Amino acid sequence: MTNAKSSAAPFHTSTDVASTPYEDPFLYRSTVGALQYATITRPYNAFAVHKACQKMQHPSIVEWLAVKRILRYLVRILSYGLQFKRAISLQLQAYSDADWTGDITDRRSTSGLEIFFGPNLISWCSRKQKTVSRSSTEAEYLALENDTSELA
Repeated sequence: MTNAKSSAAPFHTSTDVASTPYEDPFLYRSTVGALQYATITRPYNAFAVHKACQKMQHPSIVEWLAVKRILRYLVRILSYGLQFKRAISLQLQAYSDADWTGDITDRRSTSGLEIFFGPNLISWCSRKQKTVSRSSTEAEYLALENDTSELA
C-alpha cells in the first residue's frame, strides 16, 4: 500500500447496500483491528474506522474497498501530526457540531466535540445521539446539551 494512490478523504458517504461478501473476512478483521490502533495518534480517522468496525461480522467487497480507502488516506497524511504551541491565553474553548440523520440505517444523528486549551486540542469525541432528532436544530441542541455535560 505504500505505492498506492493516496486518497483525499478517509470515508465516502454513499454506501451500496447490496454487495457480495468479501472472500477473506480474517484479513478484513485484522486490518480494521490494526486501524483501531492508528486512531490513537490519528483521531480524525476515528469515524471512518468506527464505520468499518460495524461491518466486521459479515464484511462485503464494498466495505473492503472502504478499508483500503482509509489505508490510502493514511499514506497521504503520514507527515501530519498534532501540534502543541505555547499558550498566550489559558482559555478553555469547546466546539460542537452535529449531522442530522447521518446514519441511513437508524436515522440517528452523530455529534462531535473538540476542546481546546489555548490553541491546543486537548480532547475530542464523536458519538451517535441516543434519540432520533426531528430537525437539524434539535440535533444541534442535543449535541450542545451532551457537550455541556462533558465539560462540567
